[in-house]
Amino acid sequence: MEMRTDYRRNLAMGFAVLMALSSILVNPVTATNLDLNLPSTIVRIEVRNGTMSYFETTLSDVPSGYDVANGTYLGWCVDQTVEMERSPATHAVELYSSIDPPGELASEKWDMVNYILNHKQGDAEDIQQAIWFFIHIDGNYTPTSTVAWSIVNDTLANGNGFFPEIGQMIAVICDPMILLPEPTRVQISIIEVTNTVIPEFPSFLVLPLFMIATLLAVMVHRRKQATCSA
Repeated sequence: MEMRTDYRRNLAMGFAVLMALSSILVNPVTATNLDLNLPSTIVRIEVRNGTMSYFETTLSDVPSGYDVANGTYLGWCVDQTVEMERSPATHAVELYSSIDPPGELASEKWDMVNYILNHKQGDAEDIQQAIWFFIHIDGNYTPTSTVAWSIVNDTLANGNGFFPEIGQMIAVICDPMILLPEPTRVQISIIEVTNTVIPEFPSFLVLPLFMIATLLAVMVHRRKQATCSA
């Protein structure tokens, strides 16, 4: 009776460990890359005045296999120093995640901008004014909207260090490139891209864990045979 009890206990423990290892293999939890996969090539944007956002920004010339694609996104202005020509004009840009911005934009408060995009209040004008408050490419900006100030105060209280979770929005920077004979100045803008990054399990651990799970299953099977023969 005692041997049978030990066998059942060992079998239950072995099964629990096996299920845990299987869960790790199927549902990895260790992150190796928490940022978007964006093309390093030049793409083009075409902007229109938006209703749900400051811009309706259409991407084109985007290669396949990235976290952005050809199509229209909600867009926002982060540079008041120049007026960007609207559609049908197109503009050459490079795309950067606000989680890892280019050097000249690294000091901007992108955590605050990402917080705003994921905690919207009011209309597009209110949101745009709040974004301008935190982005200082063209100097300081003072909102004129009461709702914009509400967004600003909420962001000051809660937005420091904000990081978009899976399913939330990440601001992607559309950094203009100079391609003569095109205009030398194009507005810096951002688009909203859903964070669909699923943390990956380190591939070098997959085989060892699979071997452990297999060995455990064999040991439990052999213990069962030994118990039955006894």
